[in-house]
Amino acid sequence: MTEDRRRTAFVDLEVAAVWQGHLRGVVTREEVYQRLDELERLLWRRVFGRLHKVASGARAYVGFPAGSLAADLAAREAAAGTS
Repeated sequence: MTEDRRRTAFVDLEVAAVWQGHLRGVVTREEVYQRLDELERLLWRRVFGRLHKVASGARAYVGFPAGSLAADLAAREAAAGTS
């Protein structure tokens, strides 16, 4: 199991547990969504934590460039890496 998968396995198990609790009538729908919000924030903190570990001067793109923009960005990255 990879490190990323191990880290997200907790979230998968927690989501399953909270929904199971809801189906058994132990957890309210409001509590389910509150926990899902907490888990989402946890995942985002992990993503941003990894971005902070990116070496200074490195460029990181969040999202997916569309069309020819992707080729332009790749060309600029290649040129910046050689200078």
